[in-house]
Amino acid sequence: MPREDKTKAPTVLLLRHGETDYSKKRFYADEIENPPLNALGIKQAERWEGRLQNDRRTLAGIYVSPSRRTQETAQLATRGLPLTIETIADLGERNFGSWGGRTSSEIQAQHPDEWKAWQEDVVNFSPPGGESLLGFSIRVKEAVRQIVARHPEGYTLAVTHAGPIRMLVTAALGMPIVNFKRLIISNCSITEIEFTEQWPNLHTLSYIA
Repeated sequence: MPREDKTKAPTVLLLRHGETDYSKKRFYADEIENPPLNALGIKQAERWEGRLQNDRRTLAGIYVSPSRRTQETAQLATRGLPLTIETIADLGERNFGSWGGRTSSEIQAQHPDEWKAWQEDVVNFSPPGGESLLGFSIRVKEAVRQIVARHPEGYTLAVTHAGPIRMLVTAALGMPIVNFKRLIISNCSITEIEFTEQWPNLHTLSYIA
């Protein structure tokens, strides 16, 4: 587990969900397919059960995105902890609207103008019915801000996705969000961010049990 911090600044442990069989070539479409954990993903989540129970720091809350893969990860990883898991919709992965479930090649071939607009303005472009990278970042940061406000001196666990974790890390490091793909967030890894009054501090990135 990440190191024990002696300060009382609120700290959020961001746990990415375990592996699924969903193709990495396709944009996620949770509203349609909502894939479950596969066999390896279940084992990945179970590895956190004992570590979270034996951590010397006491979790004050457990929050999870609505997706099936995060819900299953949270149930397995926190099994035995005396806390209720609370679902927060804004911890969900980015909404790609009509691009959901489709590959990059399909979108480029069928909607070349949309694809070109995205390449020209990655931060502000919104797929039809979806959200922009900037809007996604704002939404995720607000969700975590509310979690931190509930637990101003505690440790909390948020089970979410690679996208939201990347948005929070770019904010903590002061990185341009357009560079988010330079951050590798492994399945069922924990990223730890401390939220002081001055700025966020990144303690751990993509730590695997």
